Amino acid sequence: MHNVLPGIFVFVFGAVLGSFLNVVRYRFPRHMGVAAGRSKCPRCKATIAWYDNVPMLSYALLRGRCRSCRWRIPPTYVVVEAVTGLSFLLVWLAFGWPQAAAYWVLASLLIACAGIDFDKGIIPDKLTIPGIILGVVFSMTVLRGDTVTASLLHSALGILVGGGSLLAVGLSYKLVRKVEGMGGGDIKLMAMVGAFLGFKLALLTIFVGSVVGGIVGLVVMHRTSQGMRASVPFGVFLSPAAIACMIWGNDLIAAYLSLLR
Repeated sequence: MHNVLPGIFVFVFGAVLGSFLNVVRYRFPRHMGVAAGRSKCPRCKATIAWYDNVPMLSYALLRGRCRSCRWRIPPTYVVVEAVTGLSFLLVWLAFGWPQAAAYWVLASLLIACAGIDFDKGIIPDKLTIPGIILGVVFSMTVLRGDTVTASLLHSALGILVGGGSLLAVGLSYKLVRKVEGMGGGDIKLMAMVGAFLGFKLALLTIFVGSVVGGIVGLVVMHRTSQGMRASVPFGVFLSPAAIACMIWGNDLIAAYLSLLR
């Protein structure tokens, strides 16, 4: 019971940050500054009052519509808030301080990248490149108990394997199919994941994301007329896979190795 109130606070804090991530995923692809004034309705441009911007609660009270023009607010807004709150809570329960704070940074970047990829099919370098740098810094400070050299090697190998694996897949696909098979944003996203989590969890992230993304891709191909030309934003699957591997990945790898033995 002693963890209930702190857990509620962490969830609410995550949901509030998720509201900010909604601002990021809307403004970044449109080259708008995240601090460029208060949020407005995308349709009628009315300024959103603070009491209509309470994470999840306002969406429910407004029944998913703008108070001014009754425009239906996409449910992705409340999904981002809820997923961010839940991710923060799970990370806090799994790691505690100060590791949780570092992993919250990664989770926030991943959720923002997934949201932008879902909306626009791109993953901005403005998020992934600073994320790679932060991954190296956190790895050398709060995430690992190794020496600076060992921690730096851990991150560097994660960047090389995480980003390099997708780069190799993309080049191979282009060689065979003569079309782009992997976006540069996905490659940098996995380099960021590798910087934080190392090469083992980066590879596990790619595996989990590929399995789930492959299943969804098959459904999309079956239900549309695009066939093999159908594409799905890979970052939408890699990002939640990375969060899951961040929390449970080491246990999954240990369980798998135990089965082999």
